[in-house]
Amino acid sequence: MTEHAQDDPLNAPEQEAPAERPVTTPVPDRPSDWGSLVADLSRGRQHPTFRVHDRTHVELAVDYRLRPGRKEESFVWESFYFAPESLRLHSRTYDKSDLYSDLQSYVRFEVPDVAYGRLTGEPLERVRQAIVSGDDATATREMRLFSCMVRAAGVEARDAIADGLDGDEHDRTRALACAARMVADSARIGPRLREVLALAQNAPDPMRTAASWVDEDVSRLVETLLGNLVQRLREKEAPESLINAAEQAAVAEARYRLDRGLGGVGSVGMKSRRVEQLEFRRHVLKRFTSSVLWLSPEIRPASTWILHFLYAIAASVAMGFAVVAALWNGQDAGTRGIVPWAIVVILAYAAKDRIKALLQTQFHDVISRHFPDRRWVIRDRERGVELGEMEEQSGFISWSELPHDVLAVRRLTRLHPLEEQARPETVLFHRKEIEVRADRIADPRFTTLTEIFRLDLRRWLAHTDDPKREIVFADPERGQIGSALAPRVYNLGVVYRLRREDEVDAPWHRVRIVVTRKGIRRIDTVV
Repeated sequence: MTEHAQDDPLNAPEQEAPAERPVTTPVPDRPSDWGSLVADLSRGRQHPTFRVHDRTHVELAVDYRLRPGRKEESFVWESFYFAPESLRLHSRTYDKSDLYSDLQSYVRFEVPDVAYGRLTGEPLERVRQAIVSGDDATATREMRLFSCMVRAAGVEARDAIADGLDGDEHDRTRALACAARMVADSARIGPRLREVLALAQNAPDPMRTAASWVDEDVSRLVETLLGNLVQRLREKEAPESLINAAEQAAVAEARYRLDRGLGGVGSVGMKSRRVEQLEFRRHVLKRFTSSVLWLSPEIRPASTWILHFLYAIAASVAMGFAVVAALWNGQDAGTRGIVPWAIVVILAYAAKDRIKALLQTQFHDVISRHFPDRRWVIRDRERGVELGEMEEQSGFISWSELPHDVLAVRRLTRLHPLEEQARPETVLFHRKEIEVRADRIADPRFTTLTEIFRLDLRRWLAHTDDPKREIVFADPERGQIGSALAPRVYNLGVVYRLRREDEVDAPWHRVRIVVTRKGIRRIDTVV
């Protein structure tokens, strides 16, 4: 907690609770892999996971896991965002179109779960069989999917080693053994893959080009994974022999690409233009291989016809009032004088117009609150098969309308009810209902659909105060006045859960997104 946060009760994070209360633990400090290696292909999440993508973006991965033997699966995603009122987020400044513009998402298959050391077994055999079959589409698909498996399995192995190196002596010893095994597996994956891809050398395009790109992508992946491992091992003062073995294996991959003219080889001290080229090529290859997992969403308004039907009712009611007024006023202006007759007509027309507008506003509010805003259709982009539907709804909600269990989770770290008056918050909710047709998924290796959300907080931070300010305080021990520069921080609370439709008691989770005017500082998991 910053010094400024401690001095400013209206802006401070929740105080640490007594021992029996939940405590706040920081999310592991690892960079997001949206812009680096692979975070969007990682696996094994126990529940939806928030991560910092960049200065103003938060990313969230939600897994819809399919149970064996089920033809259909239904899920419900619910989240509530508690934002300080000082951010000036409300329905007049931030409507649904703003939210859906800031909250982007896409859906893909999760990478099949294969251990890093088993990649040269059955997964590589599938690639060989597909190439030998001569089916261009199948071979290209299997090669790309193999590259995705290398990404996901490699990152899992690398992260497990990093966690072990941070543990006790037993965990460290085990992590070093895993690191040695990863180095040996990495030295085996590249050569065996190339033996299989050699079968496509005489094949027509695009199979031949796809094989070359997958060869380059996997080589880069292995090099990057080993390079990151070397840095971690050096940081933790691992045995020099292990560090050298990992380093030589990484260099061997770079040397292979250099000898084959595949490109994408770095050099110490290279210029920024060269770095840009390397990163651009890495991004292109990653997009090519990982797109085998992507699904195509078709998004359209969900309640348009209901809204237009209610608007028609509003118009009918207003028109009915106008007709009644006309009949009451009569058709002959001469019997009462033109002026009184015209005044009544004008007032009746004005009332008709306002009745229509008022009813349309009321109907719009009812639709926004009780009906979904958007409907998604999820298709397998390569087979053109519809795999599921989503209904999405969002908006602002009052504290009195919040579910009781959501309020309970939000208040866990608050020590006194007066804190809600000292730190008033605006609540924004987001909800999705998901239907997945598991029986239409052709490949049995795909057992999970993953939705990746990315929330842009740039507009949320538009009304924050200066990122730093000078605070003045009295030091009772030294008996003098001191001052310090402290950041102005804001806390965005998120309470969320993913449940199957029939799970009414699924647990809620909570995170705290700590932001300043400059952007996101960190994400804390409240447990």
